[in-house]
Amino acid sequence: MKYLGLFVVVYLLVMLIYLITVIGNKRKLAVFPKSNQALILIKRFKLNINETNVKKFAIKIALSNSFIIAFTLTITELVNNFLLKLLIAFLVMIPLIIILYYLIGISMKKEGNKNV
Repeated sequence: MKYLGLFVVVYLLVMLIYLITVIGNKRKLAVFPKSNQALILIKRFKLNINETNVKKFAIKIALSNSFIIAFTLTITELVNNFLLKLLIAFLVMIPLIIILYYLIGISMKKEGNKNV
């Protein structure tokens, strides 16, 4: 129960910070398609950013990034050794990033984005 609480608190905290700093800020939302995370998805899935709802795109990435951070932190809290925590964090984080960004790319592609 302790770990579930940790997951929920971290998830909500990261999501709230992301909503306030990126999605709530019109200037940062306007340049969001030029961020590294967005560029990876745009190039990999050949998304046309002109046909994409940028706010919806940013929210999907915020949800996935919040999940990645909260899940990784929760899993690493199960171990006491610092070096083992670091190793587990990398082993958990990399597949999560690959899987969740792939799912975001597919969902954005299905929502009507056409090839560039």
